[in-house]
Amino acid sequence: MSSLLGAALGGVVGYLYLTDQGRHVRGQIEPTLDGIVAELQRARATGEKVREVAREGQRTLNDLVGEDRARAAWESTSFHQASS
Repeated sequence: MSSLLGAALGGVVGYLYLTDQGRHVRGQIEPTLDGIVAELQRARATGEKVREVAREGQRTLNDLVGEDRARAAWESTSFHQASS
């Protein structure tokens, strides 16, 4: 199976680089491929921004939950001291 796939891929590459028609086809598809690569790079950058926003949101949430726990512990201690 992999031999057949390798032979087919080699044939396509040979056609694109060794024949005049292949060079013409390659000239037509290269701008499209460049556009696809640019879109993929933008998508990767957007994904990184989304991950950073999610991390920042998680840090903020953890900070808020931590403050609430500290406040609850302090209020509980204050209540016990006042009622004693």
